[in-house]
This record gives sequence, C-alpha cells and structure tokens, in this order.
Amino acid sequence: MTSADKALESLTKKLARREKEAVSDLVVRAFSFAEEACRNAGAPCSEAEVDHLLSVANILAEINMDEDTIAAGLLHNAVGTAGVAAVREAFGGEVAAIAESFNKVISIKYSTPTTSSADHAEKFRRLILSMARDVRVVMVKLADHLYNMRNLDLADARQKELMARETLDIYAPLANRLGIHKIKSELEDLGLKFTEPEVYSDLVERSERLQSEMDSYIGEVKGLLDSILADYAIKGEVYGRLKHFYSIYNKMLDQKIPFEKVYDRVAFRVIVGELRDCYAVLGAVHGKWTPVPGRFKDYIAIPKPNLYQSLHTTVIGPRNIPMEVQIRTWEMHRFAEEGIAAHWRYKEKRSADARADSIFQWLRQIVELNSDVGDPKQFLENIKGDLFPDVVFVFTPAGEVLELPKGSTPVDFAYNVHSQVGNHCVGAKVNDRMVPLSTVLRNGDRVEIVTSKNQKPSADWLEFVKSGKAQSRIKQWIRNEQRLRSMELGREILDREFRKAQKSFPKALKEGLLDGVLERFGVNKADEIMEAVGYGKVNARLVLERVYPELEQQRLDEEPKRERKSSKKPRQGIVIKGVGDVMVRFAKCCMPLPGEEVAGFITKGQGVTVHRADCQNLARSDQSRFLDIEWDLGEGAHHAVRLRVIADGKASMLPAITQALAATGVQVVSANAFPHREGKSEYIFAIMVPTMDKVAKVITELKKLKGVDSVTRTGRG
Repeated sequence: MTSADKALESLTKKLARREKEAVSDLVVRAFSFAEEACRNAGAPCSEAEVDHLLSVANILAEINMDEDTIAAGLLHNAVGTAGVAAVREAFGGEVAAIAESFNKVISIKYSTPTTSSADHAEKFRRLILSMARDVRVVMVKLADHLYNMRNLDLADARQKELMARETLDIYAPLANRLGIHKIKSELEDLGLKFTEPEVYSDLVERSERLQSEMDSYIGEVKGLLDSILADYAIKGEVYGRLKHFYSIYNKMLDQKIPFEKVYDRVAFRVIVGELRDCYAVLGAVHGKWTPVPGRFKDYIAIPKPNLYQSLHTTVIGPRNIPMEVQIRTWEMHRFAEEGIAAHWRYKEKRSADARADSIFQWLRQIVELNSDVGDPKQFLENIKGDLFPDVVFVFTPAGEVLELPKGSTPVDFAYNVHSQVGNHCVGAKVNDRMVPLSTVLRNGDRVEIVTSKNQKPSADWLEFVKSGKAQSRIKQWIRNEQRLRSMELGREILDREFRKAQKSFPKALKEGLLDGVLERFGVNKADEIMEAVGYGKVNARLVLERVYPELEQQRLDEEPKRERKSSKKPRQGIVIKGVGDVMVRFAKCCMPLPGEEVAGFITKGQGVTVHRADCQNLARSDQSRFLDIEWDLGEGAHHAVRLRVIADGKASMLPAITQALAATGVQVVSANAFPHREGKSEYIFAIMVPTMDKVAKVITELKKLKGVDSVTRTGRG
C-alpha cells in the first residue's frame, strides 16, 4: 500500500467515525478527479503533490469540516487545470466556489524583498474578502498553511522567515479568532521554530530534560483531581499537559523571567458533563489549594470574542508549584478545539448555526467599513486591531456588555455604540466620573457618552483610538471633509482661470459643458474634476482648454516656436498611474532617487510630492492622499541628492572632498561646512546623480579619503 493509499484510507476512516453519516464517496471522487486533472495537464501528480492534497484533506477532517469543504481542498488545483465549469458540473456549485476562491487566494506568490510586503497584504485582503462570502475558504487555507509550515524545513532561509512571520502575524491569530485551538497552538509553535530557531531549540531541550519530572507531577495532580470528581460524584475526565512552547516563550518575554521561573508550565483540564458541575469543581479546587489572586477568569459567563467558554484559575498546587486548571463541559471543549467547525451542519445547505454565525458579525463589519480601501497594506493595518485583539469588556448604562480591543478609549466605545454617537462625542463618564476622551478603559468599566450635535470628529482622536471601527469612521469623516474642502478650492481655482479667459465657470457648469470632458479626465462627475483641481492632481488651465478647445489652439498660435520649445515641461522621471498632466516635486526631507521605492502624496494646490516609501513623514500622513507612482527615466536624467560628511575640520578638507566628488563625474551643486565637535566638521554637499548606484559609488570613494569619518545621505538643505 502506497503512502497515498494510506492517507486516503485514514481520511475515509475519519469520516466514517462521525456521528452523522458522512458522504465519504464525495471525497474519494474528488481525489480521483484531482489526479485525473493533473494527468490531463501533462504529467501524473507527483508524490509530493498527492501528499499535500491528502494531508490538507486530513487536517480538515480532524477539525470536523463538512465533505464539501474537504472535497474543495482536494480540488483547488483542478480548478486551474480542468476549469471551474468542470468542477461545478461534477461536484456542485458550493464545492466549485470554495475551490475557486481558495485558488485565487494562493495565486499570489512572493517575489522580491521590496514587493513581498505588498504581496503579503494583498493575499490577506483576498482571504478576508473571500472569507466574508464563505468562511470555509479560510478553513482550507488554514489547513493548507499548516501543512506548509510542517514541511518548511525544506525551504530556503528567506522563505522560512517570510512564512513564519506570516504565520505569527496572520494565520495563528486568525485560527484563534475562529476558535480553532488545535491549529492555532501548532501554528504558533512552528512560527516560533522558524523565527527564533535557537530559542525554540532551547525550549525543546529544557522541556525534554524536565519531562520525567513533569510526567510524575502531572500523574500526581491528575490523581488528586480525579479524587475531587469522585468525592462530589461528578462524571468527568482530567487531562494534564505541558503548555505549548510559544505560550511559555511569551510568558518569559512579558514577565522578563528565564524558563526556570515560569512555574505554571503545566496546565490541567477538567471536562465535565453539566454547566453546574463546572462551578462545583471550581469551588472544590479552591478549597483544596490556595488560589493565586487576579488569576481567575470566568469565560463561561463572559465568553471570549471567538465564543470560547471555560473557567480558568491558577492555584498553588502540590510541591508548592503554581498550576493552571481549566474547567469546562464537553460541548465547550469541542468548540475550544475545533472552533467554528464544531458548529457546522451537514444538512440544511451545510450552513453554520446561529451561534457560530455570530462570530462573523465582526467580519462583516470589517469588510463593510473597509470596502473603499483600495490599498492592500492599508486594508491590513485597518483591520489588524479588530481581527486579532486582546479585549476588554465594558458596560453600557443599560448594563449591556461591549467587547473592545485592549487599550480602547471612550471614543472607541462611542463608535461601537453607533457611528453618530462617535461623530458627536464631546465627553465621557466612566463609572459616573467625567474623564478625558483618551482615557484607557479597563474590564468592568461602566461608560456613558456625552454628545453634542455641533461636535465633529477630530484627527487628534486617531492618536489614541484602538478599534478598527473608530479608526475607519474617523478617517472616513476626515476624507469627506477634505474632499469637500478640495472641491471648494478647486471651484475657486477654476473660476479664477475661466475669468482670466473671459469665460464663466458657473455658466459652463450649469450648461453641462464639463460633462462632455469627464471621460478625458477619467472621472464620472463634474464634482470630481473640481476635487482633482483642488488636490493639485489636474491643472485648471487644462480643464479650461478641454472645455474650450479653441483656447488651446489660440495659445499655441500666439506662442513663438522658441518659447514653446523652452516652456515644455522637463521630463521629471515619474509616472503616476491613471493621472495625467500633474505637477510633480521631490520631497526635500528624504530626496528620493531612481531605483528606490517611492510613494506619491497629493499636496493641495501643489501637485504630487514624491517621497521615499520608507520616509517617516509619510507614516503621519493621510493615507487617502497617496498615489501609486513609479520611476520612468529618460536617457541622461539626473536628480539631486544631499550627502552629509563628518570629517576633519582642517581648511584643506573641503576642497579635498570637492575634488574627490568631481573625480567621480558628478556635478556638485552646493557645498557647506558647519562645526560638528572638537576637531571635526560637518559638510553638506548637494550633487546631481542619475541613479542610486552612482550614489553608492560616490560614498565609497569619499570614505577612502584620509580624515573622513562617515558619509551618509541626508534630507537637510
């Protein structure tokens, strides 16, 4: 029997053990179809491909996913080879839709170091959007990612780092948000293994050395907990385990302690049949051992955001060792291990039940709030706080519980009550005391919002709000306000330009003359032209000449040829996607050079300012005013760059550096010297260079000079 046969047999056995009758034939047919599609594409499936498909299917079966999802996991490659229509005809619309969505998610491949972050964000954006349509897509992705992480040892160093970071940033928190603990814990440990290999190896080695001692301790405590169940005539099971490595590692970091000082490395789980038994066992545990203050959590009364329920307490157990005890029912345990999959129905169109569906209220809100965010990186940043939060639970004046990200403020609370409450928030009471709007809320706080119809959101609020909903609504309001101001500014600029030509802009607007040139500017409404002029994206004179073409011809006829030639706009080396005839200037703060990754920022009335993509000033700027730009240099184009040289303060140093620069073939535009420290001076040179490579060569040559300590680029003028 081949490894593929064994894996397929294991899969069908998993399905056969389910309480409800499983349609294992569907899964077997899907595997056969996938193999056939692979052969028809040109060659039989390799052993590695078969292992991948069946491993993903087995992982899906282990978390109790339905057969449609398992079949889709087997068929995602077949969508690309055999076609969606063929998969739909053979297996139905649901299977085809899941397989096709998953295939689109994984179609993005990492390319270069400069594009990997964008690829990472775009892959995540596609995943979330497809997940909003059908959560089973992300189940397949989690299983696929877990398989890839289990086999990551074969990848190169850079791929290991990228995938492991993606695991800890995205997939492990996502599995946690969906309540799938068994996948979440394994992903975290594998992420740690490849991001901190030395730390991981050390933890494994230390744990193995303590294994016999821990086994003895677990056996001792398990016997005592079994006795408690017997004394109270409660039917249940007791399990003991060493906490997974990532959890121990985080505890070491948070508490700044070595491995030996993490005393509660062992956790015990008591699983009982009835809810009332949970609290009875809790009382008995607290009666037998001393509880650690502040370490009791009742996630049954107030479930976690992923609907996880359990009682958690830490007590000083035998041998004076702190230990965590988790107490839950079998139903709670099943959901804790399998998450959303534990509530999947196999009948009634295989939809999630009402309780499980409540998990995705946050997802639908996230997609709705960010539907107008085109930049994948911004999409990722906008929703990270809501998708993977540490949470606090606070109360409304009516006693309802609201769940907010850790670090949230009254403004976050206000926006989570209603957008209009947030927009008009002027003050807040926390536990009946007036507090600043930037106050960080704590578990159990009772919050009341004071509103005024004259209040408007402030950009300053973005400095302290934590929830994605608050951030999105504030930014949306600011964008709308900026749009209105830009439209008004554009109207004034156009009115002035039209009057200079003895034309009336209000009349042209009223008669619909702008409607005839909308397509020329790539917009749908006249308001958008005014907005573009106000932002500086479109020149007002260009609008005038598009509306009245005879004015353009008149201007050209009146200009002498020599003047027309000299007045042509010099090639600036930048192309702005989707926009024409735009003023472009280069930021003095970072002085971007050809070959460097750049970003464009719309400056009102001044066109587009080009920054280096890593410029710190961009991080504090309004994301809605960014444009996609790229270098487009003509032959012989040069750009200015400033160099900061720290060297001896001798009088001969400045001419020596200037001569060295001239020897490299660059043009020196300016040179200045400033006192630096005892015996040293700071020299600032502005030079003209064609590419970033030239800058590197110049810096190398200057560093060779005797008396030169350092040479760096600077934005200082």
